[in-house]
Amino acid sequence: MESRERQHWMDALRGVAVLLIAIWHGFSMPYPTIPAGIEWVCNFLSVYRIPMLLFLSGLLLDHSVRKGTSAYITGKLRRIAWPLLVWSTLLVLIGWPSAAPSDGWYWLGEGGYLWYLGVLLACYAIGLLTKFVHPALILVTCFILMELVQTEIAFATNVLWFGLYFFAGATLSRWLDRWVKVGPLLPILFVAVSLAWAGYSATVNGYVPVLHWRPLLLSVLGVVGVVWFASRMTRVRWLEWVGQRSIVFYVAHVPFIYLTMLLLGDAVPEPVGYLIVLVVMFAGCVLLARYLSRSILFEFPRSLAFRTGRAAEA
Repeated sequence: MESRERQHWMDALRGVAVLLIAIWHGFSMPYPTIPAGIEWVCNFLSVYRIPMLLFLSGLLLDHSVRKGTSAYITGKLRRIAWPLLVWSTLLVLIGWPSAAPSDGWYWLGEGGYLWYLGVLLACYAIGLLTKFVHPALILVTCFILMELVQTEIAFATNVLWFGLYFFAGATLSRWLDRWVKVGPLLPILFVAVSLAWAGYSATVNGYVPVLHWRPLLLSVLGVVGVVWFASRMTRVRWLEWVGQRSIVFYVAHVPFIYLTMLLLGDAVPEPVGYLIVLVVMFAGCVLLARYLSRSILFEFPRSLAFRTGRAAEA
């Protein structure tokens, strides 16, 4: 299977995952309580949202590393570290309640939803080791460290835990062509077991628990099964479009929610408030993705990065 063909469904899956994250925040952030049925569905899907995004990034790790160390590092700084810095700063400017610019960990995403970008950046930094060792070795090492290391540093805990999904994807990437050619029995079994776990977890635990091997294994099984089915899906171009601009949807959706609720206050009933929040959030993200996805809001300019690098060499 050609890498270009794989990219279509990877983009679509990334689009699904980031939209599910936005929907979750669209219901969980505006008001103190969430409608029970919606909360259960969102908790059910927590088995897949962030794990799917990290797993897909891991699937593409080898492709990124093959570009060369300099291009690899520059690309991650331009497209991950830069929007993390920009949107962390914007959160301070708009008065985001948990923004704590005096805390160094805040600039790695702690204290808010941008933690994902900090974890992803750390995963890519560790991912350079796959030039020398198999990603499965890093996966096993992170798992052992997760079990042994006790720390109050949330960033370290998040990297060890969520990094497991990233390096599970990097591990599967070495056998991806074989996996997508297997028969349907195993993928169906993986998805069925994961769905059963998601239903149980949503009912008993609420949001999927972390820092335990069982939810990790069952989430990974589900994601691996979904990958098999996604590789056979009919192209959905609008989902691919969202996936290709997932950074825009991820970093921008929460400020739209926050600012909308600041304006609305208690002026409308909750059902109307939810509807307005979702419409504003998605409309705002689509407009940003359509017209500003290559802007300095989301990507450090390539030409400026090149000039900076040349000046440093001189």
